[in-house]
Amino acid sequence: MPRTTAARARRVLLLTDSYRPTVNGVVTSIDELRKGLVEAGHEVRVLTVGPTRRTTFDGEVYRLPSLDASHIYPHARLGRPVDRDLWADLVAWRPEVLHSHTEFVAFWWARRLAHRLDVPHLHTYHTLYADYTHYFFPHERTGRALVARFARKTLNRTDLVIAPTAKIETLLRGYGVRAPVCVVPTGIDLTRFTPGPGSEDLRASLDLTPGVPVVLSLGRLAAEKNTAEVIDLLATVHEPWQLVVAGDGPQAGALRRQVERLGLTPRVRFVGAIEPARVPDFYRLADVFVSVSRSETQGLTYLEALASGIPVLCRDDASVDGVVVDDVNGRTYTTPEEFTRTLTDLLRDPDLRERWSEGAVRSAARSGRDTFAAAVGAAYDRAISAAGTARWAA
Repeated sequence: MPRTTAARARRVLLLTDSYRPTVNGVVTSIDELRKGLVEAGHEVRVLTVGPTRRTTFDGEVYRLPSLDASHIYPHARLGRPVDRDLWADLVAWRPEVLHSHTEFVAFWWARRLAHRLDVPHLHTYHTLYADYTHYFFPHERTGRALVARFARKTLNRTDLVIAPTAKIETLLRGYGVRAPVCVVPTGIDLTRFTPGPGSEDLRASLDLTPGVPVVLSLGRLAAEKNTAEVIDLLATVHEPWQLVVAGDGPQAGALRRQVERLGLTPRVRFVGAIEPARVPDFYRLADVFVSVSRSETQGLTYLEALASGIPVLCRDDASVDGVVVDDVNGRTYTTPEEFTRTLTDLLRDPDLRERWSEGAVRSAARSGRDTFAAAVGAAYDRAISAAGTARWAA
């Protein structure tokens, strides 16, 4: 039987230009929300982009015909903006809430449905596009100005914007977004990410040295994730360590060459992209999770590491405020010296790692999927209560 929440059960359509089987933080967040809403008693469907030129529906997910758009962003596809039969089916189903998660074709489906059905349109702003302008615009300053204008013009058409962190709320206000903004931290499946001994088979397959602490970096190997800085910083740490780099992306080759140039090849394991089902095993393998990314909006990997009992060492950034707590579950750093000093302390002191590990599990307990879904359900109620308000001037 599904659990209930204070929010009344509703028909919810989640709309996104990226969804399974694609693996990234946005997809993970949407899928956790879908599962949480269903568990809370809501009826949920997803409208997304499919891999072919025909429309499909499996009872849960509508997939639009699409064209390859990887020249704009790796693995991206552009969905069909109009589909008469799908439109008729959605209108007949009559979703009570439209919740978009990307700002492209799926967003405009949400806009048209909101006008046709007279229901609220909410939008979660997942991606710091200003940190991705190198993919689609050669001049950074002009690219950032265009990103701000695009966000303002787009989000001011919605009834309510969900920001995963206060950092994003501040950013959007700086862009001139005047629609109501509600901060709702993303949640994770706490039954999936739990502390435990790492798999000995996995450890053996990676040829890890027994007794040497494992440092884990997990995520897309792209410029905005700044994994090169992790490698440079680790080269300054003189205590024994071994690094597992889980993920793939356009920077993979350059990172391998960097490791070789620094003479770190025996200490670094590149494992490539890993199946989602195997991700918890990699966290359990680690003693410390590190990240120097500045492009995070929701920090899912930090939450997953903490829930797995892994202390986090990451760059100081507003996206981790209240998530990584100094001397409780990890530490943030602002200078290379702080990184080196903190990691050296962790590598030398297993008692410190254990104390921060226990703090990690306690702090992650607040970030469950049910809490996430309940907060989003409350945002739906807020938007429905305000139904009939005018759109915000762009």
